[in-house]
Amino acid sequence: MRVPNSRFCLLLVVLAIMVTQSSISQNFVHSKNQNLIPNPSFEATNAAIARLDMEMQNFGIIKDWKASINSPDAYHPRLDDIRFIHKAPNFLKQFGAQEPRTGEGKVGMYIAGGPYKEGVTAKLKQPLSKGKYYYFHMYVSLGEGISNSCTSSIGSYFTARRPKITTTSRFPLNIESSKIVCNTKGWTKVCGVYRAKGTEKYISLGYFSDSPKGKSVKGGGFDTAYYFVDDVLLMEMRDTKNLASSQVCDMALDFSPVEFLVGESEAYKEIQKALDSYIQYVTIFKVSTVKIIGHADDAGSSFENEIMSAMRASNVKKYFVEQGIDESLIEIVAAGDTMPVVTTGSNLDPESNNRIEIKIE
Repeated sequence: MRVPNSRFCLLLVVLAIMVTQSSISQNFVHSKNQNLIPNPSFEATNAAIARLDMEMQNFGIIKDWKASINSPDAYHPRLDDIRFIHKAPNFLKQFGAQEPRTGEGKVGMYIAGGPYKEGVTAKLKQPLSKGKYYYFHMYVSLGEGISNSCTSSIGSYFTARRPKITTTSRFPLNIESSKIVCNTKGWTKVCGVYRAKGTEKYISLGYFSDSPKGKSVKGGGFDTAYYFVDDVLLMEMRDTKNLASSQVCDMALDFSPVEFLVGESEAYKEIQKALDSYIQYVTIFKVSTVKIIGHADDAGSSFENEIMSAMRASNVKKYFVEQGIDESLIEIVAAGDTMPVVTTGSNLDPESNNRIEIKIE
């Protein structure tokens, strides 16, 4: 087996696989399974959509969500199935062309004061527990087509009953963006931590007071801002000791395999850096199992490759335990060379098969 010339190269490899090689990123499902938000990406639609008769308001197509005030907009391919009583062909196009962050669905809403504010509401999958901390995020993008301003007054509001929000309501957001969101080309995460009273069953997204904080993007004072919203997550936290909200919001929630150099199995400094994101996640959230799967390329015999993959998984487990992860949560699997992500004819480097994958459930 070849021996690497410099461990510095490994840092570049780790960063490259985590950032650029999304085609081999692993399927991380824990946060999806723990998400208390129904239909979090606005993909599912109501079954009776083809029988609906609507005017300009279209939000009724989105399953599990209702308009909490005024008329937020649904963006979804199934809008073509609606029998609109009156339909302006370019009505939705005027707000902007931002693609959904994931999937095909997204929603849009005005963030403004007084009678022009909009929002959406959903019943949580289960009520929040008293005294527990919950991680929340949603992704937003400013609709450049019609927005005169941008704002930080966008976030979430938790209630025990379906809220009765009116144009004169002045409900403070429980979680609000920490910065003004003016990005029209990509998606910005609005994030925070919420401590539950124990009565909350509903979540509303938007802005529900009358004096939003923001700035003009076209000159003049603050007017109105229109935002697209996608990918909402609410998940119970297990431990918040010594953690600031900003630290939690910077935490990784999507992970890629961690690549080893050929012939290496130690979890040394650069490998540890990549593993620390997993460790932070397992420390903070409720986790039942952590499966560490070691892999190897096919350079040696099948037996040698199985041993190498087992050493990689064992060394990663050792580091997890040293960092305070309960050993009883951890399972290791030696896959050897039986599960290559790079096969003959692939444009990717076959050395990417030298990796560990971590599946958290």
